[in-house]
Amino acid sequence: MKLRWGATTDVGMVRQQNEDSFHAEENLYIVADGMGGHNAGEVASALAVSTVRSGARMGIRTPDQFRELVQQANTAIYTASLDDSTQSGMGTTLTAAAVVPGEEPRILIANVGDSRTYLFRSAALTRLSVDHSYVQELVNEGIITPEEARVHPRRNIVTRAMGIDRNVQVDVFSHLVRTGDRLVLCSDGLVDEVTDIEIARILTEHSDPQETAEALVLVANTNGGRDNTTVIVLDILDDISAPIVLDEPDETQQMPVVIETPAPQPATNKKGRFGVALFWSALVAIVLGVFTVVGVYARSGYFIGFNDQDNVVVYRGRPGGMLWFQPTVDTQTSLSSKDLPEYVRREVETNREFTSSGQAAKYLMLDQMPIVDVSTTTTSTTVAK
Repeated sequence: MKLRWGATTDVGMVRQQNEDSFHAEENLYIVADGMGGHNAGEVASALAVSTVRSGARMGIRTPDQFRELVQQANTAIYTASLDDSTQSGMGTTLTAAAVVPGEEPRILIANVGDSRTYLFRSAALTRLSVDHSYVQELVNEGIITPEEARVHPRRNIVTRAMGIDRNVQVDVFSHLVRTGDRLVLCSDGLVDEVTDIEIARILTEHSDPQETAEALVLVANTNGGRDNTTVIVLDILDDISAPIVLDEPDETQQMPVVIETPAPQPATNKKGRFGVALFWSALVAIVLGVFTVVGVYARSGYFIGFNDQDNVVVYRGRPGGMLWFQPTVDTQTSLSSKDLPEYVRREVETNREFTSSGQAAKYLMLDQMPIVDVSTTTTSTTVAK
């Protein structure tokens, strides 16, 4: 597989030191975003990169092998944090791509945390990795949109990171690649400042991978540069296009539609008490049915709002009520408007709706585990970067 790549890292416009680390060579590409304060984040990311690199010298051939290498790096960081009190609580995210030797042009993607790997193919940008973050969980549950996640006040909370616990769950994905494909590995310093649409535009405008990586970092810094930014751009050049695989034919058989025509009934002029009773019974059933449907709908939703004391309340029902069904209090909180970030306060004022009380509570972080700063503890898997 013939490849060409470019890579760069930058401290950004706000931070005083760069805690990112990266590695780029013929068959292995890694981006690690360290956390922990002082020099600990830098140590964690560098240790993650060096451990995976050392274990991959003979090549990576299977997802299990790749996952085990990342686990070994996690153990190395965790052990180092216990041996040196100045590095207590250090951790790092990691995303890595390994080229798999063999006849098929295949890559493996390993991911822990919110550093990302993208595939740019035929002018379309696709995310290959999945963020392990609080806002990604909200997106997965349909509580917020991906656009809202980019500006959410809790977007810096990761739910999985290397070095925080003795063991870590590692995602590994396998993908076929072909000529013309372009991979982008990056820390969240890029995606927090540059939208996917902007990333795709820059990938289209620049052909040289090194120039492309530098252009992406430049835009991130222009947009604020509030974090360290690291980018690797990897181009697939060789004529290794994967064969086109046609979709398997759909053998699912549609159920035949049978329309039953009622048999003609003999005409009758009898209109006895039975017919009158049947009419009124049907009418009552219809009215009760409508009443039930309206009641179920009116009580099926949840929304958030402020009460007369300016406290946040989770209500059951529909904002403003429906007919004779008025919303009722589901959860009373002690939060007031001044306790909320501006973004959340606006959502409460406009009575944002949810499908369950749990979703509403999670949006307000009422059932969220205490946010743990990894610079002070090593016991939590929910960490603030």
